[in-house]
Amino acid sequence: MVEILSYGPWAVITGASSGIGKAFAEHLAAAGLDLVLAARSTDKLQAVGETLSRRYGIAHRVVTVDLSQPAGASTIVEATEDLDVGLLVSNAGGGRPGRLLDQSLPDLHDRLTLNAVTHLDLVHAFAPRLMARGHVHRRGGIVLVSAHGALQGLPNMAHESAAKAYVLNLGEALHHELAPAGVSVTVMLPGNVDTPIIDAFGLDRSTLPIRPQPADRAVAEFMTAFLKGRTTHIPGRLMRVMTRLMPRARAVRMNGRMLGRAARNLTDRGSARAEP
Repeated sequence: MVEILSYGPWAVITGASSGIGKAFAEHLAAAGLDLVLAARSTDKLQAVGETLSRRYGIAHRVVTVDLSQPAGASTIVEATEDLDVGLLVSNAGGGRPGRLLDQSLPDLHDRLTLNAVTHLDLVHAFAPRLMARGHVHRRGGIVLVSAHGALQGLPNMAHESAAKAYVLNLGEALHHELAPAGVSVTVMLPGNVDTPIIDAFGLDRSTLPIRPQPADRAVAEFMTAFLKGRTTHIPGRLMRVMTRLMPRARAVRMNGRMLGRAARNLTDRGSARAEP
């Protein structure tokens, strides 16, 4: 099997301050890769980077950036021009459950940039660099973090499921387009991964269809699939079985109801804050 270090010495991880991005940082640092950690929170990124540098002896660089803004990707590209980047983990994303027409168009545009356009911009900028080093002993790799919701349009999250579907299709196509140049591309489709977004949506873990999988376990499982050259991977065996067996229409209804509850939770929380 190809070793993770083949994709070193530097890896770029977006959304690295928490959740899946932070789990990727831990996993890659443990393997010996130096890290570029990108997200909005400088303090959180510095804490992650300093902890991993002490624990594993790796170098790190922090890039504070808002990837919902058009210039976000270029900020990362410029901050890494002097580094030999072998792996891009384009993970940053976000969302807000609720009906599409209840949300403002400017906010929808920002989230489209975050969830789709930034992935495109980063791939377009880093792929030539990865291709230049992508031969047998110096490989290049791209991880695109989409979402399980990319597999169908989700009521109460129509915008995000559509944006994540773009990332899924982009990655599936690039898996084949970039392979001759020695660049590996795999798309991650997390669904039941335990991240802060569960709490942000006000969801009760005990009511979810499948018990959430710890982020570190999901990333470890995914990296095994990446190193095997898989095109896509859904973390969690039960999640994969459910995806295969559940009729599409039922999955749409079930997830739509769950996201409807999340939307109501956010509305109730906002109303409570607005009370004198």
